[in-house]
Amino acid sequence: MNPLPSSQTATPVEPVFEVIDDLVPAELFAGARAVCAGKGWYFGHGSHDSDEARFWKMDLDGDKVFDAVWAHVRTRCEALAGTALRVIRQYANGHTFGLGGKPHLDDNRPGCYTLLYYPMEEWRDGWDGETVFFDGAGEIASAVRPRPNRAVFFDSRILHGGRAPSRNCPALRVTVAYKLEAVTGEPAASDGIRVNETSRDGAYRVYAVHVPSAIVAQRKQDELAGLGQSVRLPGFRPGKIPAAVLEQRYGAKVRTSVVSRLAAEAADSLMRHGGLASKVEVVNGGAAGELEFRIAVTHLPDLPPIDFAGLDLVRLTAQENDVRSLGISAADAAKMLQDHLCQQVLDFLNSVYEFPLAPALVEREFQEIWNSAAAQLQAEADHEEITAELRGIAERRVRLGAVVAELARRYEIRLTEAEVQAERRVTETAAQTRSRLTEARVMDFLVARARVTGRAASVNDLRGFMEG
Repeated sequence: MNPLPSSQTATPVEPVFEVIDDLVPAELFAGARAVCAGKGWYFGHGSHDSDEARFWKMDLDGDKVFDAVWAHVRTRCEALAGTALRVIRQYANGHTFGLGGKPHLDDNRPGCYTLLYYPMEEWRDGWDGETVFFDGAGEIASAVRPRPNRAVFFDSRILHGGRAPSRNCPALRVTVAYKLEAVTGEPAASDGIRVNETSRDGAYRVYAVHVPSAIVAQRKQDELAGLGQSVRLPGFRPGKIPAAVLEQRYGAKVRTSVVSRLAAEAADSLMRHGGLASKVEVVNGGAAGELEFRIAVTHLPDLPPIDFAGLDLVRLTAQENDVRSLGISAADAAKMLQDHLCQQVLDFLNSVYEFPLAPALVEREFQEIWNSAAAQLQAEADHEEITAELRGIAERRVRLGAVVAELARRYEIRLTEAEVQAERRVTETAAQTRSRLTEARVMDFLVARARVTGRAASVNDLRGFMEG
């Protein structure tokens, strides 16, 4: 028997798994019950993206009571995990008879954990609703009953699923999930390269990266050897140029190239740990010896959560007669109005998240914008002004792209490969399709939690969208 969906596989692990009874004091338990008896529930959540079975959900990010629950139990969970932990997401799931969850993995990355808390006031024998955990062969390894004020802490790579309550159960089966990840402090070194965090200020961090001279020398030797196979010099046959001659003619230039490539690799490594590079400097070793970089990054998981109370949007609707008078289709009008709504969300994110960016990232985006509009820009009289404007657009795109990717990770907004392939346009790469669809999902997620007011778009509004 294999209860896994076809798109998932269990990862062999020596899992952390601990059932914790009487998780919090009585007063905090009462507060948790009160929150989950509130009006924040909405329907349509599933165990994973391909799960057609849906149930109830309540977002709890920033909730003071459940922040206090985590603060109370954090030390114990970190002792079980053997590392400091941060909360990625916290939310409640609600199940009634017939609404169970499917077997799934919460995360397939090492260093990720789940704290599952049962804040119900009572749960009687015969009401069922166990959380079932499976072993690597898909067999049931453990079943945890949802007793009041009980929790289970486990490695997120363990396959599990929540069973629906029985027909006899008149109550809502509530589980509060804390999705957690290890705070590593320092990205892992590789191939003798050492990475040390030297300072931090909120989400802004600075790392020192040390590359041993032997690694730099080997990289340089490999590049010179490759160059010797292709370059032509008078008096030497192709591929027979002595190493000393290559060093004399090209050594300094090749070392500069190696240093640049190592800096980019170090920055990419930090980005894989959730950091967006804002500055890369060569501190020592640019010309010879051990190489040292100083890299400043914004650690995206440490960006503050969104205060949805400040997200006020206006949803415009178009009158059929106005659309017809402008000679545009209803579909085009709907797209313009949706773009207008999304633009408001992006403006909000741009105002909330401000952090420095690496000039190289902005320059690369600027060049793409410039190249795509080169013909139109030739007619512009003030090139200095238009260049400054395009650089501002490039910086905004890079920053918002990073923010959207982090929000998708934080709020578990995922795409299946089937969805990417089904929605892929002829002119797009798979990565571009994934980026476009992810942004659309994030926009939908944020709009659903914003304060939205509606009004009819005027003809001038529509005309402005057409011209813009």
